[in-house]
Amino acid sequence: MSVKKVFVLPAFVWIVFFLVFPCPFFEGTASGASDFLEICADGTPAEVEEAIAGWGDVNAPDESGFTPLMLASSLNRPEIVELLLRASADVSAADGDGWTALMWSTAKADVKVVEMLIAAGADVNVQASGYMTPLLSAVLEGREDVAESLVAAGADVNVGNEEGVTPLMLASRNRMYGTVNRLLGAGAEVDAEDGAGWTALMWIAVSGDVKVAEMLFEASADVNIPDRDGNTPLISAAYRGHADLLSLMIRSGANVNAANVDGVTALFMTAESGLGRTVDMLAAAGAQVDVRDVDGLTPLMAAARKGNAEVVSALLAAGADVDAQDGDGWTALQYATEFGHPETAALLSQKSNDKK
Repeated sequence: MSVKKVFVLPAFVWIVFFLVFPCPFFEGTASGASDFLEICADGTPAEVEEAIAGWGDVNAPDESGFTPLMLASSLNRPEIVELLLRASADVSAADGDGWTALMWSTAKADVKVVEMLIAAGADVNVQASGYMTPLLSAVLEGREDVAESLVAAGADVNVGNEEGVTPLMLASRNRMYGTVNRLLGAGAEVDAEDGAGWTALMWIAVSGDVKVAEMLFEASADVNIPDRDGNTPLISAAYRGHADLLSLMIRSGANVNAANVDGVTALFMTAESGLGRTVDMLAAAGAQVDVRDVDGLTPLMAAARKGNAEVVSALLAAGADVDAQDGDGWTALQYATEFGHPETAALLSQKSNDKK
């Protein structure tokens, strides 16, 4: 029986061979996709058009699923986007995080690019990772023109992200007046709550923007919806010292004696961090000046502990009991003394002496 001899070249010979004569078999599509992406990023429209006509695959993604159309959209290259769409680029393709070309365009691209993608059939309600939508992305980036185009194209104005935050909440926080108006006109739920129980009005309580609050109230926003900790927009606004917003909320029907899970009311909050003006405002609206929190402290004790003489004076003028004691028998005077606030202590001592 004869045995065929197999001629085996040494390994180093094969290495040299492939270095000198590259084999097309090993030229993967990833390399080609990378080259075409580079041309779409930096090349002229003529160069991109030439590549498309020759070897460029308009739908070949890189290793993360990023396609030429996504790249051109994210880099705000409308002329390249147009060429790719004309060459049948897949407008619905998504990368590894679920982001489509439309999603990428919402951050920095001109509204022209956004409208081109929409006209080509891009899904305006596509959801990427974190339940992010094109509309949420546009509002998050402060893009009022893009948000308007998306709403006009039928974007769902009530879809929230993974934390339940809606476009209206973000637009309210970002003081995007035109977008807030547009969203409300398109049926945005003004009292929708996110995962923490925050409504758009609660988001405004953080920023203190009266103009947006007025728009929300015109849309019948409920000023008394508490979050998961029992804080109402009024309590939140009081904590941050937004006097003008506080006044608007009171006029809009806010419950001045609503308390959170710790028994803290708006007056208690403003006693710790507010101004005498806000104390006067809340007291005039019927806020209880001697309300106690879960630890038995009154607003006067809280203000004395902070050494806020202006607030202490306002509380005393509103009828706060200077001799009230907490569970340990401490008065507001003792808090002011122990926490090193001599001016406040003198004010409280004088008031206590006047009562005797």
